[in-house]
Amino acid sequence: MKIFLLYLFLFIVGCMLGWVIEVFFRRFFSAKKWVNPGFMKGPWLPLYGFGMILMFTMCYLCVSFLPNALTFYNPLGDLFERSGVHGPQIADLIPIVLMWIGMVLLEFLAGLIFIKGFHVKLWDYTNMKGNIMGIICPVFTLIWGFVAVLYYYAINPFLYRLASYAYSYMFGGNGQVAHFGFLFFIGILYGFMIYDFVSSIGLFASISRFAKDSGIIAKAEELKANWNKSSSEIKDKMFKSLPQSIQDTIIEKQNAPKSEKTIKQKIDEVILIDPDLNNDASNNYDEHGRPIKTNDSLNK
Repeated sequence: MKIFLLYLFLFIVGCMLGWVIEVFFRRFFSAKKWVNPGFMKGPWLPLYGFGMILMFTMCYLCVSFLPNALTFYNPLGDLFERSGVHGPQIADLIPIVLMWIGMVLLEFLAGLIFIKGFHVKLWDYTNMKGNIMGIICPVFTLIWGFVAVLYYYAINPFLYRLASYAYSYMFGGNGQVAHFGFLFFIGILYGFMIYDFVSSIGLFASISRFAKDSGIIAKAEELKANWNKSSSEIKDKMFKSLPQSIQDTIIEKQNAPKSEKTIKQKIDEVILIDPDLNNDASNNYDEHGRPIKTNDSLNK
């Protein structure tokens, strides 16, 4: 029971940390603006919560149960009661590769379940070269590899230490008194998240039923885009209220041809199926920073 509660703690931490990562990724790399990722309203993405548990468990099992002859590097020096060494070790590749493969499979299985089971697509990589059903693609597979390396060397040692402190803080031990009030605080967070999930799942279920009845694959992000439609209409009205000369100047700047390709455009030619869709970020990405799918069928 105590281990289960500890995993609940790790899950909520992963959900919220993943939400922060996705928000900044969309702001600076994809949508180029602040958007709320996921289909829930609150600051949590369950996929990252499961990913946090998966990577934590894989790293723990590898470092704890592999032969002691294998040495692993970690910045804290005594992770999992093993003596630290200076510099990365070849054995580090074992947990890193396993976490990398595990995260790619987790993303693929989660996307596949929603597509096949609910006819809803939570993210879309269809415009990325080498993609499989728009769920995974080479670029984001490499990103997950980088995440595995970053997690192993920069996050997991401190997360394990944090988990140890949290365990002792919640249940007592190592000279500490149990603080069951902390469990109450975690319970409140889960209460908010569950309420958010239940309130959002009704709308999600409506999309799923419509998609099944229509025989199509719907995109959950499109619904949230409609939620922001009213604010877009307000912006249009404000734009039309400007003097015609100012409107013409703004339109001219937006439509001005670019003399040479930017570094970003050159990268897009390599990783995107149709790079022309990416001349403007708003043309290639939906309201939540996911690449807009091409006309190719998802069932091919």
